[in-house]
Amino acid sequence: MVLVVIALLVGIGIGWALKGRQVPVAPASVEKPVVIEVLPSSSAELLNPEWYAALGGKANVRLAESIATTRIRVELLDAALLNEAVLKDLGVAAVAKIDAHTVHLIK
Repeated sequence: MVLVVIALLVGIGIGWALKGRQVPVAPASVEKPVVIEVLPSSSAELLNPEWYAALGGKANVRLAESIATTRIRVELLDAALLNEAVLKDLGVAAVAKIDAHTVHLIK
């Protein structure tokens, strides 16, 4: 018990002696590279050019944005021009209708 008390007092003494001093720290090494997925910045890069005809043409696409790795939100001016069967033939796995003008293309 006496040794524990002595060790505690020595530790406190060393702590007080070192208080305010900065100890240099070696930079951490990175073991694995960090992978960052860069998403396209414009609607034109998000959508396959072949999809535009099935979406009613480029003029019908108001907005296209990536909302997940496998999902693109597309806002259409006229949703009646959307042709889901052609989109599926062109490689879109599914089309989810969100509201009257918004669909999600699932890759």
